[in-house]
Amino acid sequence: MPQELFYRTEDLKLDEVLNYFVETTGDRRIIDSLKGRSAVLLRGSRGVGKSFLLRVAEAEMKRDFASDKILPVYLTFARAGLIRQTEAGFLPWMTAKITASIRRSITLYGLDVPDNSALAELAGTEHVSASKSSLMDKVVGGFEQFWKKGEAPDRSGVIPEPEEIRQAIEELCEDLDISRIALLIDEAAHVFIPEQQRQFFTLMRDLRSPYLSVKAAVYPGATAYGESFQPSHDATVLDVERPVGDSTYSAAMREIVLKQDPGRKREIEQYGEVFDTLAFAATGNPRILLKTLSRSTPLRRGLVQETIKEYYREEIWAEHSTLAERYPGHRGLIDWGRNFLEADVLPELHARNQRDREMSSAVWIHRDAPRVAREALRLLCYSGILQEGVSGIRATRSEVGTRYMVNIGCNLAQDSDPIAYGSRLRKSLSIKRMQEFGANHFSYRTIQDFSLENLERDGNVALEARLSSPVTELDLTEFQLDKLRELELKTIGEVLDSKEETFQTLYYVGIVRSRQMRNAAITAVIEYLSG
Repeated sequence: MPQELFYRTEDLKLDEVLNYFVETTGDRRIIDSLKGRSAVLLRGSRGVGKSFLLRVAEAEMKRDFASDKILPVYLTFARAGLIRQTEAGFLPWMTAKITASIRRSITLYGLDVPDNSALAELAGTEHVSASKSSLMDKVVGGFEQFWKKGEAPDRSGVIPEPEEIRQAIEELCEDLDISRIALLIDEAAHVFIPEQQRQFFTLMRDLRSPYLSVKAAVYPGATAYGESFQPSHDATVLDVERPVGDSTYSAAMREIVLKQDPGRKREIEQYGEVFDTLAFAATGNPRILLKTLSRSTPLRRGLVQETIKEYYREEIWAEHSTLAERYPGHRGLIDWGRNFLEADVLPELHARNQRDREMSSAVWIHRDAPRVAREALRLLCYSGILQEGVSGIRATRSEVGTRYMVNIGCNLAQDSDPIAYGSRLRKSLSIKRMQEFGANHFSYRTIQDFSLENLERDGNVALEARLSSPVTELDLTEFQLDKLRELELKTIGEVLDSKEETFQTLYYVGIVRSRQMRNAAITAVIEYLSG
């Protein structure tokens, strides 16, 4: 009888995590970075293993604490879902939660916070054991009750500023002979509205010091960093990926399953081609593999075929479409992205793979494609239906764009015999073969005029503030700004409401410049769309 498989890291105790870890070269590089000095953004779609890698890093730092003196502090901001959009107090809640978590970790590692230390004063840790609540615990609980029930929190406690936390950590590390503290933040931003995301990343930047390094798990396509935090400069961005073309891919995916249930070894070996197709379909996502494997038990060809068709034709798309409920302003982008993949991309990929010797599961999007189309693709990356690859790739006629990998399972589900199709695709998959979509492809017509009429922006104060900002805040040349002034467009919202044809009525403004001008407005607004 197969054992029950763990889909989520939250189901594992910290002491169990290393028992289930299947190390790959890419995973080791990520874990070493999480244990290092630099700030890290760990980016990946749902289920690829961000939480697991954070916990592995924590477990290894705990194991080596006596020698390395690096104190791991793991916390999650999952309860931020309680926060109301218009509610103040988010920054105090974050700083209080971080301070309380650091205090709790120090206590759990058997260390004593000196009564006269800055952290003791900030966190209320004097004579407080791990089983009792500190001042910061009470502050966190007070704000969460406020957001949940509308009861005003007790503000008698002093909420520390980032600089105070930083100084307290430095003093504490010197007093306790700790090299540094690694703050591992899971569920860092995707549960926040954009304004709160920007506050989080500003705090992440402000907390950085030689004694405190912040690591945060984020999602592609739905993260607003704000103007004060530059991902490429303020952190090391690491993508969690397991390339299906890797020679070790199949063996690693088998080991992930066998670590949880060694009893499946004989069945997997007996139906190796069937299992490998299921693993191939998961496109490097362990959670999807485990979910689809559980549905395909006992592992038989017919059952796996049915699972692939059901999950990748229906369920993965249903999950993507439900994003519109959480990000109502993105509804038009979400719906267009689904239609684009289902109607244009997947059928064409399947058709060309029937006739070409080299097979493909990749699309290429021109860099001058409408901004809204590219944002819709980013949301598909959030859902794991696409994986964003390398930018600056040259395609036909030396045009430049970005390559995306289409989820292999969605590709296989197009065929009446996914296993046979998958076997052929595994043997001849080429990343150089891409389905190309140029700057003015007809598929964009239904989305390129996506305007403010499509946005559910009522009550979104951050969005309204951005839309009323002057056009001078747009990333445009002085020539382009002068052209906007000729049209008497004064705000970003007015530019976004205008059509490209309106810009083209001006002298020396053609298709390229008009699209650049409108894309600049969309770029300024897009992160504010979620309601």
